[in-house]
Amino acid sequence: MDNRPIGIMDSGVGGLTVAAALRRVRPEESILYIGDSRRNPYGERTPEEITRFAEEMKAFLIGKGVKAILVACNTITFNTPRSFYEGPVPVTGMSTDFSSLPKVKKAAVFATPASIASHSHRRGLEAALPGAAIAEVPCDGLAHAIETGAPEAEIREILQGCIRRYGAEDTGAAVLGCTHYPLVRPLFEELMPETVFCDPAEQTVAETLRRLEADDALAESCGDDVFYFTAAAEEAAALTEKVFGKTMPVRPAEL
Repeated sequence: MDNRPIGIMDSGVGGLTVAAALRRVRPEESILYIGDSRRNPYGERTPEEITRFAEEMKAFLIGKGVKAILVACNTITFNTPRSFYEGPVPVTGMSTDFSSLPKVKKAAVFATPASIASHSHRRGLEAALPGAAIAEVPCDGLAHAIETGAPEAEIREILQGCIRRYGAEDTGAAVLGCTHYPLVRPLFEELMPETVFCDPAEQTVAETLRRLEADDALAESCGDDVFYFTAAAEEAAALTEKVFGKTMPVRPAEL
């Protein structure tokens, strides 16, 4: 057993959806979270920038003594080299196992431009849904609008434009390929009422816990949770409370 916290990293607040999934599935585990709101959005940056920022967050978490790191960000997961996942502290990226989706003729993935450019979600969908048409939808600006608390009307306009531009209206199933997007899942469901949506958070959490169990490193009891943000900590504290249903310790951080 290992009662040290699990480290969770994201480009901002989106990873809170993954942290919440971890708490639901395994309440015994404590969480040490770092969100890089100051440099958000990552989705329009180069792989080199994304990797540099991710390495800084990884070092921050390791310095805090985490037993494992969960990369709660698709953009980081699919734009960092294999070496990022190597080392004494196990690192798990976002899952592309979409086998739970129903068999449909057409599916879509909504993600940041950087994630779409990697085509990682497409490959996962093709494996899960052989023969299905796949619409890749790069949602430029959507994650940042969610991150900064833009009005719902603005977020709806961005999302509507993306759905129309990339022909995703008639899809039977869709992946929310950015951890920010589940924060506005009701809007996706309103605009695409016939679509079955997949949030990879729970599958990602399950993969992380399997690795810890194999190493006999699951926790017996939950310790202190701490949530760090590189900017807008007050706004992040309000959202963290909304996601978890209670006040959580939120602190500023420098990278």
